[in-house]
Amino acid sequence: MRLITSQIKEAFDAGKSKRIGNTSTDGAMVWLHGNAIIKKENGNVFATLAGWNTPTTKERVNGITGAGFHTVRGEAMRNGEPVSATDWIQIS
Repeated sequence: MRLITSQIKEAFDAGKSKRIGNTSTDGAMVWLHGNAIIKKENGNVFATLAGWNTPTTKERVNGITGAGFHTVRGEAMRNGEPVSATDWIQIS
C-alpha cells in the first residue's frame, strides 16, 4: 500500500480530516481528484471507481477498504465479478 493511501486510511478510519496531494477525506468520505470514491453511510462503507477504472483509483479504494477491485481485459471487476465503474458498492 502506498504511503498516501495508508495515511488517508488512518484518518478515514478515525473519522478525521486529511488532505495529501490529490486525495482527501473528511472522515466520512474519501475523494481522489475531487471525485468521491469511498463513503460511510449508516454504519456501512461503500466504494466506487467513480467512472475511473485506473490503477490509482483501484489502489486507493482497495487499500482503504479491501474492496478487491481489479481489471480484466479493460473491464472493472470485483472479486472476479464484473462491476460498473460508476456504481456504489457496499463493502461492509
